[in-house]
Amino acid sequence: MEPDLDPKNIVGSIIKGSRLLDLYTTDRRELSLSEFTRESGYNKTTTYRLLQTLVAVGWLVRSANGDYRLGPRLLVLGAIARADLDLRNEALPYMQRLADEFGDTAFLMVPGPHGAVTIETIVGSNPVRVHGLAAGAVLPYHVAAGPVVLAAFSPEIEAAALAGERRRFTDHSTTEHDALRAKFAEVREQGYAFSAEDYIDDVCAVAAPVLGPDGYALASLSVGGPTNRFAEGLRERAVARVVEFAADLSAHLNS
Repeated sequence: MEPDLDPKNIVGSIIKGSRLLDLYTTDRRELSLSEFTRESGYNKTTTYRLLQTLVAVGWLVRSANGDYRLGPRLLVLGAIARADLDLRNEALPYMQRLADEFGDTAFLMVPGPHGAVTIETIVGSNPVRVHGLAAGAVLPYHVAAGPVVLAAFSPEIEAAALAGERRRFTDHSTTEHDALRAKFAEVREQGYAFSAEDYIDDVCAVAAPVLGPDGYALASLSVGGPTNRFAEGLRERAVARVVEFAADLSAHLNS
């Protein structure tokens, strides 16, 4: 235990739950109730309640045979942790090139449990900034280019976005279920997302996915700015650059 932690402030059940998670390894991706009970030293009732709690919050899921495996929420948290380790440093040169070339704001977003998390921004020479999208901002997955790309290239995020509530931020927000599903499919097919004033009026953006070795999105790389700067010619050039840089970044991360 860390020396600055007061034992009175420690929640024992969370420590017990984390010890169950520590039993997983790359060679042991599913464990049964009896295995958890035997190896943790907890009694069967306590172990079962802990496992059910971990399932309820999405950290574990039940497999077809009733065993337990790591759930999608841990994958999302893992993606955020990985982003802090190496993704940001690898992405910064590409973001700087986007900001320099287009004069607008470059964004790097990663999946979070409640939306796409903006972990880095670089503002170009264009004096008009995209307000409300600083580092730390969380955006819903059904609007804006970066979040939409993350959902389109992650089946679990897409399913959650289609099943959850969808706020209409502007007149251009896509909130209807079938229309949003079609939008995700289109983004997957073309390999990028273009958003036109669907999250903030008078703001457009282009985003492409940064893919992991499994083909799912680790992050999104995007550039966004005022709508009047995204005339057709600039839009095509931005799409080409963002797709190119995102593909290069994916290759570097997976090499």
